[in-house]
Amino acid sequence: MRQIVGIEPFRTERAELLAEGNRLTALYKELGATEDGFAAYHGFVALHARYRELLPDIVVSRCPFSDRLVYWPLDIVDVDGWFWNACNPVRRTDPVPHTWLLMGGAMRLDGPPAPAPFRRRVGPGVPYVYTEALEHPEMRAVISEVPVGPHTGWAITYHCSVHRPRGLALEPVWGSDHYDVAVAPRRYAAWDDNWHTNSRDFELRPWLDSGKLLWIAPGDTTATLRTGSTDCPYLDLPGIRGYHPPF
Repeated sequence: MRQIVGIEPFRTERAELLAEGNRLTALYKELGATEDGFAAYHGFVALHARYRELLPDIVVSRCPFSDRLVYWPLDIVDVDGWFWNACNPVRRTDPVPHTWLLMGGAMRLDGPPAPAPFRRRVGPGVPYVYTEALEHPEMRAVISEVPVGPHTGWAITYHCSVHRPRGLALEPVWGSDHYDVAVAPRRYAAWDDNWHTNSRDFELRPWLDSGKLLWIAPGDTTATLRTGSTDCPYLDLPGIRGYHPPF
C-alpha cells in the first residue's frame, strides 16, 4: 500500500532547501562549465531531489467511477517553491489511477506572489472546464479547493472510464508547461503532445447540473463528491477569466 507523504517534514526543510538551491543554481549559471560550476550543479540537483521526495501528497479529487481518492505531490506552502516553476518544475511523477486523464487548475492571488528566480503560470483567476474534454460521454471532472500559502487554488481533475479518447488533446498539468504523468512506475501516459487546443468554459452551472462536473466542498476532509449547482461555492467567483500573466 502506498505511503502518504505528510506536510510537516516538507514544511520543516523547505525554506532552507529553496534558499540554498536557488543560490547554487545562480552560481552554476555564473560559473558555467568549470570545476566549481559543476560542483554547484550537483549541489542543486541533490537539493531538488530532496524537495521532490518531501513534496506532500494533497487530496485533489475523488474518482467519480471508482470512488478512489486522488493524491497529488504538491507544494501548498507558497508559489515560490520549485513545484511551481512552469518551465522546469520539480515534481514527483507518482502513479495515478487508471481513470485519471487531466488536471487543470486556477488560482486567485491574495496579494503579490512571493518572489522566485523562475516563471510561474498558475492558471486563470477562477475555476473553468475544458469543453472538448468534458463533452466526451465517459468523462467527468471534479473541482476541489487547494489553498497555496495565502492564495486560493482550485484543482480541476478529469476522469474517464475508458482509455484516453482518440483525438482528445492533452493539457499541461496545473502550473506546468508539461504533461509527464506516470500511470505506473517508469510508465508514462504521454509526453508534451497536442497542447492548448481545448477551449475553456468558465460558465460552470450547466456542467454542474448535467452531472458532468462534480465538486468537493472547501475544507471537507472526507472529500465527499457533491453534484449539482445548488450551494456550490465555485460559481460566479470574482477574478480573471483568462490566464494570469506569467510572474
